[in-house]
Amino acid sequence: MMRKTIIIIISVLSIVSCNNSEKVVSRDVELSILNAFMDNWHHSAAVADEDIFFGSLDLNAVYLGTDPSERWLKHEFMTWGMKYFQGDTAWAFTPYNRVWEFTDDLQYAWFDELLETHMGVCRGSGVLKKYNDGWKIKHYNLALTLPNDQMNNYRKMLDIPIK
Repeated sequence: MMRKTIIIIISVLSIVSCNNSEKVVSRDVELSILNAFMDNWHHSAAVADEDIFFGSLDLNAVYLGTDPSERWLKHEFMTWGMKYFQGDTAWAFTPYNRVWEFTDDLQYAWFDELLETHMGVCRGSGVLKKYNDGWKIKHYNLALTLPNDQMNNYRKMLDIPIK
């Protein structure tokens, strides 16, 4: 009886272990796919490829720019941004320090990243959804970064009272 119990416990642990290792492999595969996807998205702006850049956004995607007024739905963002894609480059952001998280079913992913840009270091963050034909960006937020020791200078520049 004891031997049967031990065999059952080992069998259950093996099955659980296999299922967990499959999830780890799937997560690692998704990480590789997502990093390539986001790198390609940033690269498409650098080479002014509007098809890849705007095609990577979900139909009802939201893009938040650095200005407080910049909250665009995909079609609004395309209307605003298309003029930048008429040359050799729209803008060139180089991502680094990207960190990903996933829902348990690996159907949604969110991230944050730092970006080298013409504005200095910015932070991008976003949410992506997995479809049968691949990932799409549902939400992207581009934000300027400001070192804490520069906050008072920034507030003075904008005429915000310093307390």
